[in-house]
Amino acid sequence: MTDRILDRVDDPEDLKQLTLEETGQVAEEIRETIISVITERGGHLASNLGVVELTLALHRVFESPKDSLVWDTTNQMYTHKMVTGRRDEFQDIRLAGGLSGFGEPMESEHDTLCAGHAGTGLSIALGIAQSAQDQNSDSWTAAVVGDGAMTSGSTFEALNNIVHLNPERMIVVLNDNGMSISENIGFLTNWRKRLITHPEFQSMIERMKSISQRVPTGELMYRIVKRFNTGLAGLIVPTMFWTEMGFQYLGPIDGHDIKALEETLRQGMASRGAVPLVHVVTHKGHGYEPAEVDPVKFHQPSSPLGSGTGAPTYSKVFSETLTGIMREDEKVVGISAAMLEGTGLVDVKREFPSRVFDVGIAEQHAVSMAAGMSTKGLKPFVSIYSTFLQRAFDQILHDICLQNLDVTLIADRAGIVGEDGKTHHGAFDITYLRCLPNAIVAAPRDENHLQHLIYTAHQYDGPFAIRIARGEAVGVPMDSELRELPIGKGEVLMTGDDVAIFALGKSNSAAVEAADQLAEYGISCSVVDPIYAKPLDVELITEVTRRIGRVVTVEENVLAGGFGSAIVEVLADAGISDVSVHRIGMPDAFVEHGTADNQRQDLSLDAQGIVDQILGTYFPDVAARLQRGEDPRLAATA
Repeated sequence: MTDRILDRVDDPEDLKQLTLEETGQVAEEIRETIISVITERGGHLASNLGVVELTLALHRVFESPKDSLVWDTTNQMYTHKMVTGRRDEFQDIRLAGGLSGFGEPMESEHDTLCAGHAGTGLSIALGIAQSAQDQNSDSWTAAVVGDGAMTSGSTFEALNNIVHLNPERMIVVLNDNGMSISENIGFLTNWRKRLITHPEFQSMIERMKSISQRVPTGELMYRIVKRFNTGLAGLIVPTMFWTEMGFQYLGPIDGHDIKALEETLRQGMASRGAVPLVHVVTHKGHGYEPAEVDPVKFHQPSSPLGSGTGAPTYSKVFSETLTGIMREDEKVVGISAAMLEGTGLVDVKREFPSRVFDVGIAEQHAVSMAAGMSTKGLKPFVSIYSTFLQRAFDQILHDICLQNLDVTLIADRAGIVGEDGKTHHGAFDITYLRCLPNAIVAAPRDENHLQHLIYTAHQYDGPFAIRIARGEAVGVPMDSELRELPIGKGEVLMTGDDVAIFALGKSNSAAVEAADQLAEYGISCSVVDPIYAKPLDVELITEVTRRIGRVVTVEENVLAGGFGSAIVEVLADAGISDVSVHRIGMPDAFVEHGTADNQRQDLSLDAQGIVDQILGTYFPDVAARLQRGEDPRLAATA
């Protein structure tokens, strides 16, 4: 592309020098860039296409970074990044060393926060606005929150406190596109649907359509009524709701009309009294027909950078197994929190629409709701991404484990997740789940084991958590009959005398591959799949470690309090002190974005990394011979 106006925009101040027509052209150029880059390498597409004009208007009205622009979730900041000096780096977004797919203050002073969880933005914005007021600053705080976040309890906590504190220089922008990841749910959405589908409105539309065919001005009348029909929920309902809550309501505004957006934002800045709430109606995927037609599919298209094996995803295996169990047991239900598609529950819902519940962005509620269902004899399966399940820790502890209730938690996207990076890695679930009394914590080594673990959880009467990895499974044959995997019992997959490798979940495949490679160097390994992180197979662990003496643990979880720590605790409790334990896992740091393969390589979580760690720790002579290009087998027994 040549002669783009966008190429002259190096700073938000440059936007303010443009005419409205030129700004509209910039919007189209940004949209073309987003489509070109994200369809090639994956990322948040539809949401970013929907806020191009809104972002430009915000930067033309406010003075970033003096004024703080706070985006709830921050995954829709692609336009913001391009007009704040990062235009040329945008082509490498989400790649290792490239721009983050979320807000990142270390990248730019224009990024207020790094956040990947919805529902946090308004609270952070209020903190910024109140701080500015207390320090007599004349800076503004503009918080952009999606209507999907209105299902989040933390959002309502913030709204309540915003009205109470009423900071003078704060504006809330409600980006209303009717979507979060899945289609939104909740009372506001249902209220809107009830109004625009009321029989009286439908009857009126049909009458006006009939009249329009008979009178000269009928077509104009029909268009007016249609606009009234589609705009009523966006006019009456929010006005009543937000005004009663205590905000000064402005809108609804066409979120793709830059002039109207700028005028309304300035009107909000000039207003006095209650904090203004600007209601902006946008269209997710705007300007890209495939994303407009299917915004759920194009919310975050998968990165095509990875190589496909043809194996099903773990989420797909979960949904198929759960569907089969639900056919046999009418007490089983599924619950998710605005992620039916990602967890596979959308497929289950097609067959059992009344037994699968999407509660919106409300993970805490999802877990407590499951607890309530369990008290009345139902068997809930709650499937939530590991990074979001963190938000419901107290509910898991207090409402499920404390009551010892029959609820199964599926921690999807556990471990390394790749390009989404540090806000989305499922790096902590082993640590925060295994410390809870009554909890069973398991991780399958492949898709066949996953189906058996799901069946085991169904048969078990109590709290049961299964962590599953993102993406494709291993590709092993699937047993036709489900069976229970004995709780607290592991399996020895390979037998050797030199090193014992205990690898949990997805790491097991890499451990087996590493053992095969070490065998070529004359080093024999025992590879153990513990299956359960809690309870551990103490008898198996102590027998193998006493026999071999060299132990390596591998996990896609932080080392602090993780599976490796659990092994060390078992050995300490058993009084085994003459065993060397080397733990491989995720560090005490947030892992940046990049491809999942590269992340595993950097963290020694792939097969070669495990080999290098074992050689460096226990067989330095072999490692030295390899570096010199010599045959390492002569030193293997040293």
